[in-house]
Amino acid sequence: MIDRRTFFKTAGRCAVLAALAGGGALLLRRSARAGVPQIDPAKCKSCGGCSTLCVLKPSAVKAVNNFKECGYCVNCYGQVQDDTKTKVCPVDAVQRRQISEFEFEYTIDEAKCIGCGACVKRCREHGNKSLSLQVRGTRCRECNRCGIVARCPHAAIGTAEWKA
Repeated sequence: MIDRRTFFKTAGRCAVLAALAGGGALLLRRSARAGVPQIDPAKCKSCGGCSTLCVLKPSAVKAVNNFKECGYCVNCYGQVQDDTKTKVCPVDAVQRRQISEFEFEYTIDEAKCIGCGACVKRCREHGNKSLSLQVRGTRCRECNRCGIVARCPHAAIGTAEWKA
């Protein structure tokens, strides 16, 4: 039979050892992570692969608008010369708000965005390239098995930080 004092002393030592072992394992796990992958906008062709290659559904890749560069045009919505109002985004994630008679402000509803890049491609072809694709760190698992990094046909994504 073990007395109370010995029991608590032994339990305390075990708890400290378990905490140290768990903390060490956590440190090793974090050091093994390569970080959140980043998309190089100069290499990205908005091919749609980010929406299907990411292990998460919907993808951790989201379209982002650089409002400082945005021309507040009608191109994100698909109005190019023929004045049709065909939306480019297949899931209606591009939201627009009219700010003047001929200008619109675009925001991306990240909850809806699947990272297909259709709006980014349209902005590159007919706009001023203010839209881009980014891996959202709040969604990325940093699982070290990124399907996009492994299979991007343009080698546009990696764990290194890209220089603009």
